[in-house]
Amino acid sequence: MSDPGTPRRVSRSLGRRAALPLTVLALAVTAAACSSGSGTSAQSTGSSAATAAKLVATSPPAKGDLSSLTWDLPAGEPTTLDYVKAGDYSPDMVISNLCDSLLRLNPNFSYSPNLATSWTYGPGHMSLTFTIRSGVTFWDGHPLTAQDVAYSLLRNMNPKNSPVNGGFFTNVKSITATGPHTVVVQFSRPDELFIKEMSTVAGDVSEEPFTKAKGSSYGTAQGGVMCSGPFELVKWSPGQSITLKANPHYWNKALEPRAKTVTLDFITDTASLVSALKSGSVQGAFEAPISELPALEADPSGTVYQGKSLAIYELAPNSPGPDAKVRAALSMVLDRSAMARVVYHNAATANYALIPPPAWDPTAIGTYQAAYNALPKATTVNTAAAKKMIAGDPQASQPITLGILAGDQTEIDTATLIQEEAATIGLKISIKQLQPLQFSNAFYVPSARKGLGLILTKGYLDVADPLDYLGLIVFPTSIFNWTHYSNPTVTKDVTQAQQTFDNARRAQLITSAQALWEPAHVIIPMLSLHEVVFMNKAITGAPVSFAYIYEPSLATVGSSK
Repeated sequence: MSDPGTPRRVSRSLGRRAALPLTVLALAVTAAACSSGSGTSAQSTGSSAATAAKLVATSPPAKGDLSSLTWDLPAGEPTTLDYVKAGDYSPDMVISNLCDSLLRLNPNFSYSPNLATSWTYGPGHMSLTFTIRSGVTFWDGHPLTAQDVAYSLLRNMNPKNSPVNGGFFTNVKSITATGPHTVVVQFSRPDELFIKEMSTVAGDVSEEPFTKAKGSSYGTAQGGVMCSGPFELVKWSPGQSITLKANPHYWNKALEPRAKTVTLDFITDTASLVSALKSGSVQGAFEAPISELPALEADPSGTVYQGKSLAIYELAPNSPGPDAKVRAALSMVLDRSAMARVVYHNAATANYALIPPPAWDPTAIGTYQAAYNALPKATTVNTAAAKKMIAGDPQASQPITLGILAGDQTEIDTATLIQEEAATIGLKISIKQLQPLQFSNAFYVPSARKGLGLILTKGYLDVADPLDYLGLIVFPTSIFNWTHYSNPTVTKDVTQAQQTFDNARRAQLITSAQALWEPAHVIIPMLSLHEVVFMNKAITGAPVSFAYIYEPSLATVGSSK
C-alpha cells in the first residue's frame, strides 16, 4: 500500500487527573527496579497481582432489568455522533450503542453477522457481496434497505464529510445496492482488512433520507441521528449529558437493552469521577482512571474488571529529533515492567513491538510469537550497552523535548520515569506539557510538532489485525511516520499482506517486514494496556474487553440481582 489513505487516529483519553507526588513515584520506581532486577518481574507493588493476571472478556451476565442506568463516557463529551467523523473513545462508544454496523465485533475481538447476515467474495477477492438482514427498521419505523447501507458506506468516501475512517475505503472502487437486500463492494485491489473494519463505526448504517435532510447538522446535538441500534437518542444536552432510551422494536432479541433509560455523563476530572463511582451516582465507567485504580479496587461498593485491549502506550519520535541510535539506546533503558507496575498498577504489560500481542491473528499465533521472540529487544535494562551504542554520536548530547498532555497525572508520572531513565545514559530530556488542542494538533499538523523530539501517546487498533495500525506508520507517506522512515521491502511486504487472505502467509509477510522496521525504532513501544472497567455491585453484564468501543456495550448491562 503506497498510500495509507485518510488518517484515522492516535486516540487518547483526555483530562483525567489525580495527584501522585513525584517523589513518591521516584521512590516506588526505584524500589520496583531493585526488586525486579531484570525489570521483568510480575510482582505487584501496590496493586493486586491476581487482578492483573486475570483478564476476562465480559462481566457476569445481568439477572434483571433496570429502570435507569448512569454511565460515564471514557473521554468526556463527544465531538460528534456522526459515525463518519467519529475517531475517539467517547463518540465511538455512544454511536455503537445507537447504530448497527454490518458486522458485530465480539468481546473476544472476533466478528460475526449483524446487519449483514452473510458476505461472499467474488473471483480474486475483487468484489464483496453483502446480504442485508430483512425485517430491520430504523427508530422512526422506516425499513432498512440495501440503499441505506450503500449510502451509509459511501459517506466514508466523500471528502466533504471529513471522514475519519476514510482510510478503510482506500481500495474501494464502488459500492452499489444491487437488490432490496444486496450490496456489492468492488475493489481496485484486494483488501483483507476491509471486512473486519465493517465491525467498527466504519460499517455503521444510518437512514438515508434523514441523514440527507439534516445535512451538516447530522450527528450534532441539534440534528441528532437516525439508526436501528438498541438505544435511541433522546437528548444531547451540550456540556451536561446524553440521554438514551431502549429501542422497543430492536430486531436483535439477544441484545434487547436491560436498561430502559441511560444517562451518559461527561465527567473528566478524576477526583470527581472516583467520588461519583464510589457514591453510586455514576454506576459504571470504561477506561476507569488508572491513577486511582488501587482505590477503586479497594472500594466495597463496586468491582473492577480488567480485560484484553488493543490500546498501546508508546513514544513517537519526531524529526528533527533523536536519531535511530539514540532511540534504540533510550528503548534499552526503559524499565517497562516497573512502568506497568508502578504507573499503571498492573493494568498493563511490557511491550516491545509496534504491534502488541493482543492484535496478533489467533490463527497464526505461532508465527507472530516466534518473530516477537526473535526481535532484538531490551527485556532487561542494559545501561552499559545503551551507553556504548551512543558513544560518539553527536545527537546524544542534544537535548530532547518530550511532549505530553497537560494535566494528565499518568502522563506526568510516565514522562518523569522516562526522563530519569534517559539520564542514566547521559540523555537530557525536558518535559513539555501541551494543552489539549496543542496536543491534538501535534499529531496532524507538522508545524505543531516544532521543537518536540518525542511525543508520549496512547493509540489503539480498531480490530485485531496488525494491518489496522501499520498503514499509519511504516510507509513513507504514513501520517504518523514523522521520522521519514522508508524501506522498500517493508512497503512491498505490508502492501502484499493487505492483499493476502491466507492467514499464515499474511503473518509471514508482516513479521518479515517487522524484522526490518523494529530496529529502526520508528515508534518506541512501551506497554500493552488492559481495558479497565468499574461497575457498581448493583449492576453487571458489560463487556470488559476493548471491543466495548464498537459493540452495543450498554445493552447487556442490567441488575446483578
